[in-house]
Amino acid sequence: MNKQIVAFNDKLNGLALKLTRNYEDAQDLLHDTLLKAFTNTEKFTEKSNLGGWLVTIMKNTFINNYRRKKKAHTIFDESEESYHLYIPVSTGKISPESEYSYNELNNGINNLDEEFRNPFKMYLDGFKYKEIAQEINVPIGTVKSRIFQARQLLSEKFKDYK
Repeated sequence: MNKQIVAFNDKLNGLALKLTRNYEDAQDLLHDTLLKAFTNTEKFTEKSNLGGWLVTIMKNTFINNYRRKKKAHTIFDESEESYHLYIPVSTGKISPESEYSYNELNNGINNLDEEFRNPFKMYLDGFKYKEIAQEINVPIGTVKSRIFQARQLLSEKFKDYK
């Protein structure tokens, strides 16, 4: 059975390149697929199409990896307003436009009234609502409200960016 799986190596490599469009990612996908196939050979029935089974494993692996990567760059805010933010993968290059936008947004945050700015900055730094409430000595509901109001103020100020 293992020799039959290895015989599909070239076809699977081509499919992996087609799916990932990157040599290193294709090799990773191919190796993940072969590993899953070798460890799950007992699930394959002899009357089934081995090539189809391997392609299905590869496609499912690719989809799961894609979803995992996308989810790793998505932040879910568990407040009552429930925001989803997608953070794209950085290319490592900072464009002048993004630098300008970052500075402008940062100035907008710094120009918020202190009662909104402090909890909002703490939230952006990764503090939980409860931690922020304890730090600035206000109820957790007030923290949520101030962060929400900060978002609203910033959304209004930067509505041209939408």
